[in-house]
Amino acid sequence: MNVARCRKLWVVLAACAVVSTRILCADDLAQRVLIVYNAEVADSKPLAEYYAQKRGVPTNQLCEIRIRDAETITRREFDDQIREPILEFMGRRGLLTQQPRTLEDPLLGKIPSLQTVANKISYVVLMYGVPLRIDSDPSIIEKVQTANMPKQFNRDEASVESELALLPTAHYSVLGPLRNPFYGSGMSRFESPLNRQMVLVGRLDGPDHTVVRRMIDDALTAEHYGVQGRAYFDARGTKDKAYVVGDDWIKASYRMFRDAGYECDLDETEPVFDQDYPMTDAAIYAGWYTGGVTGPFVREGFRFKPGAIAYHLHSSSGQSVRTRDSFWVGPLLAKGAAATMGNVFEPYLSLSPHIDMFFKRLLEGGVFLEAGYYSQPALSWQTTFVGDPLYRPFAVSLDDQIANLEADNKPDREWAYVRKVNLLMRGGEELKAEALCRAKAETLSSTILQENLGDLLHATYRDKEAIKVYGQTIARTTELYHKIRLFGKLAAAYERDEQPKLALAQYEQLIALIPNPKNAIGYYRKAHDLAFATGDNATAKVLQARIDELLKETEKK
Repeated sequence: MNVARCRKLWVVLAACAVVSTRILCADDLAQRVLIVYNAEVADSKPLAEYYAQKRGVPTNQLCEIRIRDAETITRREFDDQIREPILEFMGRRGLLTQQPRTLEDPLLGKIPSLQTVANKISYVVLMYGVPLRIDSDPSIIEKVQTANMPKQFNRDEASVESELALLPTAHYSVLGPLRNPFYGSGMSRFESPLNRQMVLVGRLDGPDHTVVRRMIDDALTAEHYGVQGRAYFDARGTKDKAYVVGDDWIKASYRMFRDAGYECDLDETEPVFDQDYPMTDAAIYAGWYTGGVTGPFVREGFRFKPGAIAYHLHSSSGQSVRTRDSFWVGPLLAKGAAATMGNVFEPYLSLSPHIDMFFKRLLEGGVFLEAGYYSQPALSWQTTFVGDPLYRPFAVSLDDQIANLEADNKPDREWAYVRKVNLLMRGGEELKAEALCRAKAETLSSTILQENLGDLLHATYRDKEAIKVYGQTIARTTELYHKIRLFGKLAAAYERDEQPKLALAQYEQLIALIPNPKNAIGYYRKAHDLAFATGDNATAKVLQARIDELLKETEKK
């Protein structure tokens, strides 16, 4: 193992950015994909072949490696059983061309090395069965405090894909993070000459092989029909200067999807979404900060919409991807997400993916893996990107999505029309928005569009009409959490219409629906305030007693 890799990469890579305006289709991109599978894991090769067939990746670009079936491996295993076999395969197949050169190092002197002069591969896909994490190696002689590096970064552990991103570079330091030259760059796509210095590496992985196959299929489906559903963003409302940037990323992402016409929820309180939060039809999720999966995602019946993109920011969110109930990456995929990302070891906030940049790139029509690396400041570090690397969820315009959905009579066309209505509203075309919403709610017999009509009426201060529409929608709705959300909206409409007693009645019905009363404390408080405001002191007293009781139970826990 060569541990004296040159850190001059920081400077060398900075000069490699180029701008191109040519748009490549998925078939073109597939020619630049290398798929790596593990022959020691039974399902790895079949999945590699399935993905290659679905995306049109040339069959001579499937690389076999042999390594024990484990998520965490040693540095030596990575070098000897992953990195070197891939380099040898690429060289033998004419995918990568390297020439000898000599490096001058101020400490080590002249170092014989190799320089990549041609590379036909831009994307590397690690298939289910390829290890996830490289553990710390105390034997590495580099492991000393580097003068210009903070102590917390003097570490050599990393995600396998982030380390492999430097595959074309023969010499670099494995100690600490390296600057990612593609991060925030002006490049319209990742291509030559930058791929002579780095490649974009992600994985198609998850709790089991059936999840991975479904991820592949869902990505292709969503590219044609669009990612349809709601978007949820869970900020922390933190004032801590060291962490407020995380909230900034999430709030900026919320604004982007709101501007794209999505129905969006933004929570700015410290707790994460609780288990009874009325999250339904989730297509987009971004939140932080808890170590293990929680909230609506642990409900038995919860399921993401096809093609969903979900991410929870936490230091150990990607410590394992083969689990359904621990950390975040595996559970989100098990619940139906098509793409996610996470951290295999502590990355520190500034060197984790900047989620607003990630979503910006995706919404502009970029592919998943490019969006990931565009948002990730460091290489040889801790991030794992899990999903079809060529997945372009927003490459097809909304009008084309609607045409495709209508042509195939897909139920999700109601969600595409919700976006269309919302975009008309944002453009100031309220009459067109209302006409479209009413027409499609009727012809599609859609409670989703009917709720959207109620929202439109409420937004234009026509609360009496909104109350009627919300009431009709509740009567037609059978899904529990959809009904809970509607009761909340109905109560708000009654309250603004100066009917506090009826608003109180809606909150009381809502509270009765929530499975865990501890998750209803916020609604109890709203009901209490309404009871007090209307002079119903007896009801206010009962509600306050219940609030106190629930708070005590929560504190005991």
